[in-house]
Amino acid sequence: MVSIPRTTEAITGEWLTEIFRSSGIIGADTTITAVVHQPIGVGVGIVGQLARLSLRCEGDPRGVPESVVVKLPSHLPENRMIGDHFNFYEREGRFYLEIADRVPVRVPRCFWNHLDPEGNTFALILEDLSGRTCFSQIDGADPSRASQALKALAGLHATWWSAPALESLTWMPNLDDPINLSAGEQYRQAWPTFVRLFGGDLPEGSIPLAERIQQQFEDLVKAGIAEAPRTVCHGDFRLDNLLFDDQGPDPVVVLDWQISYRGPAISDVAYFLCQSLDTTTRQSNERELVSCWYETVARHLTGDHGSHLYDYPLELAWDHYRRSALATTVYPVTAGGAMDPANDRGRELIAAMAHRVFSAVLQLGSAELLP
Repeated sequence: MVSIPRTTEAITGEWLTEIFRSSGIIGADTTITAVVHQPIGVGVGIVGQLARLSLRCEGDPRGVPESVVVKLPSHLPENRMIGDHFNFYEREGRFYLEIADRVPVRVPRCFWNHLDPEGNTFALILEDLSGRTCFSQIDGADPSRASQALKALAGLHATWWSAPALESLTWMPNLDDPINLSAGEQYRQAWPTFVRLFGGDLPEGSIPLAERIQQQFEDLVKAGIAEAPRTVCHGDFRLDNLLFDDQGPDPVVVLDWQISYRGPAISDVAYFLCQSLDTTTRQSNERELVSCWYETVARHLTGDHGSHLYDYPLELAWDHYRRSALATTVYPVTAGGAMDPANDRGRELIAAMAHRVFSAVLQLGSAELLP
């Protein structure tokens, strides 16, 4: 069994040579001789380590990519604990192993996938797509990019919409499975630290509302999955996890499948709009953007432009959007109160996500939908 480096900086040409040979990417006459490390995603992803590795080789260069992206679990103890608790690393490994080729959105090619739940070791070597355009989530998506992203998301949702094959994805929890419901306790435990660090930046009315949300979190989640069709949800669909290419056949690449689950599609939509758009942009465009997502799902499922889903009308989806926004407050609260944000960029991201989502639930009047 190959050993897994604890950090991306520990990866050597010798280690990559062994990995690539065992995977059939290179032959015995090819050796990776040099690796140039470039950390990426610092302050963007919190439960994993990412680095771009530029490669040099001796021998036959065929099959050797100029660069790859390596992904390892976080080396920060509190972040690794969260990742292990929710099986984030196994979920992403299973995604690439089992369904990456069955989702209609572009994802990075996986060169190597080390998946050892019993040994609690995980690693991915992925295609480097750094030539595509990325936008900072702190700056936020404009309406055009948001629409583009939601259309890609709708394709994913439609492909798995109430599909019998969902039952075979036993490694991907339902949103109301105990592992996901335990996020409620994480919310409550993280709350005091989150308020101390970030409470001063929240809009007025956020703290008493959050205290209601965290006490009813599990009921919110159960209501959401009971009243809407299930599908595959990305779980962390936000601007930092998307790459764009306006010239190629795949305009949106979706990264980071660690939090994927089976649940109501609208939860992905609420998370994206309420935390990846600045408050003014979201408030001015969210009705249109939710409709854009809905109509794209309907078109995929029915084949008709502008059609609707008879068993899931748009107005019901809108109410579910408002309610789902309440549950998505768990993301910045847990990140800010129970995890290490790694650097100033990470702290700025958490602050932006928190201010945006609490502004959203207040402006949407979502509190009236609490169970």
